[in-house]
Amino acid sequence: MITHTFILPRDGCDFAHWRGLARWLWAQQVPPEAVVWHTEDAQARAPDLFAPAPHATQLADLPAAPERPLTVPRSWLAQAEQCLLHRAPSRFALLYRLLWRMQLTPGLRHDLLDADSVQMQHWIQAVRREVHKAHAFVRFRPVALADDPQDGSGPLHVAWFEPEHHIVQAAAPFFVQRFANMRWAILTPQCSLRWWPQAPDIAALADQGVQPRFAVQPLAGRPGVLSWGPGARADDAPDADAGEGLWLTYYAHIFNPARLKIAAMRKEMPRKYWHNLPETQLISPLVQAAQARSAAMLANAPTTPQRRLPRSKPAL
Repeated sequence: MITHTFILPRDGCDFAHWRGLARWLWAQQVPPEAVVWHTEDAQARAPDLFAPAPHATQLADLPAAPERPLTVPRSWLAQAEQCLLHRAPSRFALLYRLLWRMQLTPGLRHDLLDADSVQMQHWIQAVRREVHKAHAFVRFRPVALADDPQDGSGPLHVAWFEPEHHIVQAAAPFFVQRFANMRWAILTPQCSLRWWPQAPDIAALADQGVQPRFAVQPLAGRPGVLSWGPGARADDAPDADAGEGLWLTYYAHIFNPARLKIAAMRKEMPRKYWHNLPETQLISPLVQAAQARSAAMLANAPTTPQRRLPRSKPAL
């Protein structure tokens, strides 16, 4: 059996690229077990000293394939795009295996207990959870920056985040909508985002080194460009400022020891995010003092005098 080895660009999350390769494989009737999937990033991290530098497999470089019908539910395409954001190296093989099996067994698309489908849903849920955590746990710090007509005014707000999966761009629309008028950047080890709130279009940022293929203009009818680039390091993020001290003071004052539920807190705020959240330095002392504070609150609670019911008059 001939083995086909494909190298996907960068982190492999370009769904359109993977979809084109999968369609070519199906047209050539290449079974899933005859395909090996790699990514440029993985190859760069573990290079083969005796092999040439890897380059992404381009559909245009493959031989022409005959037309062959390929049908999947529309909802499956959206789910597959989310599944590619997971970090599991086997996600490419699983998706192509599901695609192959659905053509041979159409009823598979309705089988919720199929092992491949269950694994796919498990990965999708993990991706969605981390997108939600990114929305909740990104903390911006202001950095002084000169005003720029293509960029806006005010400080540049920079955040450092360490996602487990490839969710940086999937989480970006939330920040674009919420902070549309603010200059901000999100740095992660995988990818860095930069929002240019006053840029009229992508071409206007050419002098800033922004390449059109690494930028989008997401807000229809108004300025604003979102660009992305290579990953960064934690050292590239700014240090704490006075505003962070104000936030810690506020966080400590709104802490209610009577409503402390440690298990629920750790479920919503997993420990893997703690080292990048400024407020987590207060959690241990606040938890340790919670019982004493609750007792003091009860001891100092004002007492309300008991109301006496009026006595009923005896019947004549």
